Amino acid sequence: MLRRAVDMLRALPAGPSRGFASSARASEGYPFNAGVVVKPPTPIPTPSLLKPKNGWSVVEHVNKTLREQYDQRGLLDLFARRGPQRLKTGSVLSVTTWTGPEKKNSTLFSGVLMAVRRRGVDTSFTLRNVVQQTGAEMSFKVCSPLLKEIKIIRRAEGRKKDTIRDLRRARVNYLRDRPDIMHQIAAALKSHAAQEGGGKAAKGKGTGRK
Repeated sequence: MLRRAVDMLRALPAGPSRGFASSARASEGYPFNAGVVVKPPTPIPTPSLLKPKNGWSVVEHVNKTLREQYDQRGLLDLFARRGPQRLKTGSVLSVTTWTGPEKKNSTLFSGVLMAVRRRGVDTSFTLRNVVQQTGAEMSFKVCSPLLKEIKIIRRAEGRKKDTIRDLRRARVNYLRDRPDIMHQIAAALKSHAAQEGGGKAAKGKGTGRK
């Protein structure tokens, strides 16, 4: 019985097994219809974007696309980690926001840049001010459609005299317990408001004379 089985296996024609198709048979036409021409599959293009090193090319492409869509005013440069235009913690800002999607009314909030949370197009920052001897904080999204304007009152440029100090941190929560620094910032806000009020009054007088 064993010899018969061996002889039967030897008598089978040589060729590939049923589980694997040879390249010769794959290159031939359709076996059930001679008029059908089977074309080889076209290779899928693989640009460099699909084979990045550690995935960084994909991340950069996505961030660039989202930034072109949501940050057309270039406000993210003000809150970047590095750059000549970036704002440092301790700077005094004035932010104007719309109260609703209709964009009819707006509100103004001024304060010291207390924290920056960098998350691409989801970047946000926090301002702190003292209103009627009570600390008030507000957070804003940089790419929010309700953000109307960001005005820089004073920059934190270093540790020189008559300038606001560069606090050299991404978050300065200790300002809540430092009233001396907050008084300095409040003085800067008052002087800026006085300068703006004087300029508007001068313009009003000029138009009245005409």
